Amino acid sequence: SFDMRFHFVGGLDVPDWLLSEVLVLSKISAVRIRILAAQVLQQASGKQVPPEKFSNLLGDAFKPDDVLAVVAALNFIMLSAARFDVQDEVLMHELQQLGLPREHTQAIVNVAREGRATLQINARQRSLQLPRLESLQWSVCKDTSSAAAHAVELKLGLKTQAQPTSSTSGDPHEVSMRMSEETFTLLHEALKDAKEAMRSVI
Repeated sequence: SFDMRFHFVGGLDVPDWLLSEVLVLSKISAVRIRILAAQVLQQASGKQVPPEKFSNLLGDAFKPDDVLAVVAALNFIMLSAARFDVQDEVLMHELQQLGLPREHTQAIVNVAREGRATLQINARQRSLQLPRLESLQWSVCKDTSSAAAHAVELKLGLKTQAQPTSSTSGDPHEVSMRMSEETFTLLHEALKDAKEAMRSVI
């Protein structure tokens, strides 16, 4: 495999499976690559594309698994390039470095450019979204025994973010937790460190 870093995969190595598929893509005509990429873009944007469309474009020479692999490769290239906001000329250069012919590369880049904004919106919607903290209540549970094992009880009101297919957020729900005085102290210090770390990158 290539011992190089590529912007369109976030500065990482290109996956070995994609290197293999680039060779397959290079054997398909540039015209078909452009049409395939456009269909893959529609699918990645949430539209329904019948699998037969891909099979018909590639012809009988491609088995069902081969068709899926080609679609996966084009999907990965365009989604990843949109996710990392890679410029056209950079994507052109990197795909050609992998061995994809210039005409094929130009076809993919043109389609990726047209759908970049839509792909970026979809990527953000599908990314990990943590629940939002709506409320916080805490109390100290004193231990009157000789052990003096005091504890802290926290009640968190959490609200999940709206899903891509819904315009409303989930209903708030309460999470309760009880911890020892020592555990609470450790948690408090860890949260303060995390807050400072976040400030340094914002």
